[in-house]
Amino acid sequence: MNAFLTAAAFVVLIAAAAYVIHRLNLQHADRIAAYRYSTPRPGRRGHGTPQPHHAPRTTGDHPGSPPTAWPRL
Repeated sequence: MNAFLTAAAFVVLIAAAAYVIHRLNLQHADRIAAYRYSTPRPGRRGHGTPQPHHAPRTTGDHPGSPPTAWPRL
């Protein structure tokens, strides 16, 4: 009888510890979700900011050929 009560007490303690760890994990996940790690600094472009499109320079007959005429500055 003593062994059964001891085993039951261990199971209850393990279940309570698992529940506490689960609740702490949920709190930690909420904190991570609330904090923006990738917030761009003012005055700088981040990776998520779209870049302006530049027109391609004049090229030869196929896409891999070098430019045939450079624009005059």
